[in-house]
Amino acid sequence: MAALAPTLSVGVLSYHAHETLARTLDSYEKGALVSCAKEACIFFNEQTEEDVRFARSYPIWRCAGASDNLGILGGTDALARTMTGDYLLMLQNDCPLVADAAFTRQYLAEALDLLATGRAHVVRCRSRSCPGQGFADKKKFERFYGRGWRPFFRRVFRPIKARRTIGRAPYAIPDAESRFPSYITRHGNFLIVDSEVMNFTDQPFLISRSLMIALLDWAKEHPRGRPQALEVCLNTSWWRDRHFKVAVGEGLFTHARMKGTLQ
Repeated sequence: MAALAPTLSVGVLSYHAHETLARTLDSYEKGALVSCAKEACIFFNEQTEEDVRFARSYPIWRCAGASDNLGILGGTDALARTMTGDYLLMLQNDCPLVADAAFTRQYLAEALDLLATGRAHVVRCRSRSCPGQGFADKKKFERFYGRGWRPFFRRVFRPIKARRTIGRAPYAIPDAESRFPSYITRHGNFLIVDSEVMNFTDQPFLISRSLMIALLDWAKEHPRGRPQALEVCLNTSWWRDRHFKVAVGEGLFTHARMKGTLQ
């Protein structure tokens, strides 16, 4: 099967946890994910000989790594620079595919078109119907926009926080674009959300390589909190003020870490 675009690269950041990674890569094989791309790469933080041997079991994936643990920021940076595609699908070892092959191909084709035409700068790829572990967007949205007097008073007394929570609406309500038309619009099967109200997440996303490198360079130049945490570095007024267009569709991947494994 031909790649969707000769310039799409798929990359997975991993740190040990071979059982989790094997389940993830097996799901990609079942869903024919790699057939959509020109290349597929696994980058191992704190790479060991065991990692290299493990990667040989998946010869379609190119193996790269660093002897040190670079953290998520450093590892993502190294992974992005290792790949050669103009567009990068950025994944982690605990993000298996939950969509079938046909839907995966359709979703990625539409997402690439959004990026190529400038309708979006980033496309989120985490499943909305099956987001998996650690997903709290719906709960956080309802704290400010749910029923009852408590959410009402939170909006009154914390208006800035309430506005920044609007970006979680696509995961919580079916009519997000109608409720918040100033920040959320629809284009086909995707909602386009202003980064003023939608945070950056390092959960599965599709992005142009040039913007990914620019975001990584900015994050490295402006360390914040734990410098290894890409999300912490980017989720500042700088991200919000750029008004990036973040596309949200049904999504493809869940978050499923095997119990007792390291990340």
